[in-house]
Amino acid sequence: MGLERVRRLFVGSAGAVLAGCLAACVSAAPDGASGFSARPSTPRLAVVDEENLTEAQQIMLASRSNLNIYRTLAHHTELYNRWSPLGRFLLNGSSISPRHREMAMLRMGWLSQAEYEWAQHARIAKASAGLTDADLRAIAVGPDAQGWSAADRAVLQMVDELRFDAMVSDATWAALKETYTEPQVMELLFTAAQYQLVSMALNTLGVQLEPTTTDRLPTGLPLPETAWRPESPRLAAPRLPPLTAAQWTPEQRAALGQRAEDENILNLYSTMVAHPGLYQSWLGFMGYIFGQTSLPPKMREMLILRTGWLWNAEYEFAHHRPLGIRAGMTDAEVDRVAAGPDAPGWTDEERVVLRAADELRREAFITDETYAALSRHYEPNQIIEPPKPTA
Repeated sequence: MGLERVRRLFVGSAGAVLAGCLAACVSAAPDGASGFSARPSTPRLAVVDEENLTEAQQIMLASRSNLNIYRTLAHHTELYNRWSPLGRFLLNGSSISPRHREMAMLRMGWLSQAEYEWAQHARIAKASAGLTDADLRAIAVGPDAQGWSAADRAVLQMVDELRFDAMVSDATWAALKETYTEPQVMELLFTAAQYQLVSMALNTLGVQLEPTTTDRLPTGLPLPETAWRPESPRLAAPRLPPLTAAQWTPEQRAALGQRAEDENILNLYSTMVAHPGLYQSWLGFMGYIFGQTSLPPKMREMLILRTGWLWNAEYEFAHHRPLGIRAGMTDAEVDRVAAGPDAPGWTDEERVVLRAADELRREAFITDETYAALSRHYEPNQIIEPPKPTA
């Protein structure tokens, strides 16, 4: 399979996670699904050749530090350019404290066993957020470690709940609101979700640490659990009620653009626009995933539906059922998504795509076996494809 399409598989799956966290806002893994797979010791996608950069790659890399993450994502500048506004907002534009921002990122990196993500943000956390090496180890221990303030503990608990239960409990929500406003809590939620996506990308593409990197994932601690489908009840009423047209500020109406004229605007958008800055940075990335990748529409919708099911996100699943039908799925296939990749009736390609979604949920990583199986369904020398609008 072209590596670009593999990358879009996890982006399609994890992109649904970003929406699923909002829509839903540890149960045991299935038999044989405990433990983390070994991460690649060499890159699956090598960094770009700096002697043969396209103009778009030169422009992208000129504004970024010379890190392997950027030199890897430079293989697809369009994807990067649509994803990076969300990352920049959460890293530089949010109003949560640098301490809690880095704590959320690091905790998700630990839970996802993403050493590259951990190492880079350990450096940032010590340099700009006042965290110490002892603090970093305590982040890996989790919210029950000694010495956390109530606000620190609430942030770490939020990340754990999002990772394993795909929602935030009433108690943790109330604890977060002791320190932060509702728009700021949205920023915290999306920071955790974004850095699960980052962890999935780094793990699956095999991005390697730079030789000068000194921080590593802590050792001598029990590894976190892997994740599976939560069974806890979902919220019966919104914590953040969708805004009505009469409630929109001029800024919110402008952010909605043409959607502001839609009498049947989705609750997703009329909730997200409560934070217009976050909404606009998120919308470009979601629009790219849902309408401009070269992943076949049916495969895209299967990934999103399976991810919605794995996160017990009914809103996500319900809204993508008709989109799946439009993309070529049958009603029976949509229903069968819940049964997973081992259910009878799938083609080999469909089965491995669903398995990739499962592995990303389980351990934020596509295993060697599944990665190799994906490669058998596409031209192996196809590395990069231009984005193509879907029907």
